[in-house]
Amino acid sequence: MHPELHPGRRILVIDDNRAIHEDFQKIFAASGDAEVIQGLEVALFGDAPRTVAPDRLTIDSAYQGQEGLALVERAVAEGRPYPMAFVDVRMPPGWDGIETIGHLWEKDPDLQVVICTAYSDYSWTDMHRRLGQTDRLVILKKPFETIEVLQLAGALTEKWRLLQQTRLHVHELEARVALRTGELRTSEARFRLITENAVDLIAIMDTTGGHLYRSPSYQTLLGYTTAEMTTRSAAERIHPADRATVVAVTRETIHSGVARVLEYRMQHQDGSWRTLEAHAAPFRNAAGIIEGVLIVARDITERKLLEVQLRQAQKLESIGQLAAGIAHEINTPMQFIGDNTRFIQTAFQDLQTLFTAQDKLLAAAGRGAVKPEIVAEVTAARAAADLDYLAGEVPKAIDQTIDGVARVTTIVRAMKDFSHPGSESKSLLDLNHAIESTLIVCRSEWKYVADLVTEFDPQLPLVPVLPGEFNQVILNLVINATHAIADVVGDGRQGKGRITLSTRCDGPWIEIGVRDTGTGIPEKARDRIFEPFFTTKGVGKGTGQGLAIARSVVVDKHGGTLAFTTETGQGTCFTIRLPAAPTPVDQPRKTV
Repeated sequence: MHPELHPGRRILVIDDNRAIHEDFQKIFAASGDAEVIQGLEVALFGDAPRTVAPDRLTIDSAYQGQEGLALVERAVAEGRPYPMAFVDVRMPPGWDGIETIGHLWEKDPDLQVVICTAYSDYSWTDMHRRLGQTDRLVILKKPFETIEVLQLAGALTEKWRLLQQTRLHVHELEARVALRTGELRTSEARFRLITENAVDLIAIMDTTGGHLYRSPSYQTLLGYTTAEMTTRSAAERIHPADRATVVAVTRETIHSGVARVLEYRMQHQDGSWRTLEAHAAPFRNAAGIIEGVLIVARDITERKLLEVQLRQAQKLESIGQLAAGIAHEINTPMQFIGDNTRFIQTAFQDLQTLFTAQDKLLAAAGRGAVKPEIVAEVTAARAAADLDYLAGEVPKAIDQTIDGVARVTTIVRAMKDFSHPGSESKSLLDLNHAIESTLIVCRSEWKYVADLVTEFDPQLPLVPVLPGEFNQVILNLVINATHAIADVVGDGRQGKGRITLSTRCDGPWIEIGVRDTGTGIPEKARDRIFEPFFTTKGVGKGTGQGLAIARSVVVDKHGGTLAFTTETGQGTCFTIRLPAAPTPVDQPRKTV
C-alpha cells in the first residue's frame, strides 16, 4: 500500500480557538493513544492490527477556513492528502465551518470531516441543503470526550483508507480489464484474419449437429455461397457412403472428449466430389462441459490422386527393377529350348537323308531290281544318321523342351497374377497362390543370396483383398528382406541367408509372416521405418516408399495391421494381419 494510504498519519484541525488545538495535541500525543486507535479499528472493522510507524499521527492546525483550505491544497498537490479534518462551526471573522467544508470538498472530495459545535447554528437539514447528502460528515458536540475523538479518528481514517484502497483496486481492475479487452480484440482480429484467409474448412458445431460457424473457405474450396450453405445442411453434401461414419465420429468425439481424424467426401458446387481429411476436436465451456465440436478439414483430393499415381509408379519401378531378372529367368529355359530344337532339326535332316535312301531301296525291291549301290547308299545314310544316338537323345531333348516351356509358362502366369489390374473393390484371393506368384516374379532378386522357405497353411480360406495392392506389399517385404540378407552374405558365394514366408489362420484374422536372417533394423530407425521417403539403404538403392505404401495398403485399405520384430545382427520378421471375413463394403469376386 502507498504511504499516503496509511490511516491517521495526518489529521487537520481547523478552529479559531488555540486551546482547542492544544486539546487535540494532548489527545493524540498521549501515551498509547495510537494503539487505542488501532484497537478501535479492529473492534469496528475486524482488520488485523497493522504495523504503526513512530510518526503515525501528525496534527496540522489551521485557525481560519482559508488557511485550512491552503493546507488541503498543498497536501493534495504533494500527493499526501489528509484523511480527515476536525472543523469548528464558528470561526469569525472568516468563513464558518459549513462554508469551509464546502471549499475543502471542492479541492478534496474524499476528505472525511468532523464538524465540532457547541451551538445549534445549523440543523442537520440545513447542512444537507448546503453540503448535499453525504456520508463524509459527522457532528461532534462540544465539549467532547477523548474517547469520542479517538473513535472518530480511528473510524474515519480507516474509512478513508478503505475508500482509497478500493479506488486503487478499481483502477487496477479497470486497467486489467482494458488490457484484457485489448488482448481479446487483438485475438479476435487474429482469429478473424486466420479464419477468413484459411484454405482449410473450419466449422464449429453444437452437440445437436447445428452449425455455429462456417469459415469463408467453404465458398473458395467447395464453391458454395453463404446463402447456398444455409439452404442445405453440410451433412447433406457429404457422400452418402461416408455420412454415417462422419456422424458416428462426431458423436464419439462429443461423448469421449477425444479428438479424431477421419476422411470423407464432400460434394463441390459443380457436382464433383472432393476428399477431405478432417480433424474433429471437442471444445468446452468454462465449467469444462463439452459444448460442441471444432472441425478443421483439408482438401486432399489432389494428394489422394498423387498417392495413387505414386503407388503405380512404385509398382512400375519395382517391375522395371525386376525386368532384367525376369528376362534372365525366361532366357535360361529359352536357351535350352532353342538348343534342343536346333538339335532335333539337325537330327531330322539326317533322318530325312536316310528316309530318302530307304525309299529308293523299297522302290527297287518292288521292281525286283535291288542293286548293290542302292543298298550301300542306305547303309551309308543309316551310319550318318547314328540312329542309336538319336534314339537316346531326341526323347531327352523333347522332355527338356517341354519342361522349359512349362517354366516359361509359369513365369508368364506369375507375371500376369502379380500385375493384377487395380480395383476399388476387393476380391476373394488365394493368398498362398498370390505369394507364390510374387516369389517367382522376384526370384532373380533373392536366389543368389537366400534360400526361400514357404510355410503355407493349406486350409487357408479365400481372403478379401485388393490383389494388385497385396502383391505389391509382399514384393516390397521380400525385396527388403533380400537387401538385408545381402548386407550380411554379400553375393552369396560364401553361403546364403534364409527368407521364410508363412501363412496361418488366427481366429478372425489371417496372418502372413515374412522373416529374414539379415542385419536387423537399427534401433535409431525403428520408430521411423513407416515414414514416407525414410530409408536406411544407400543412395540409389531405395526410395523410402516401400514400407510406407505397404502400411497404407494393409492398415488404411484393408483394416489390418503391419508390425515387426527385429534383432540387430539376427534378422527381422514383418507380420501382416488381415480380416479373414469380408466387410460390408467388400464385393466378393473369386480370383485365383
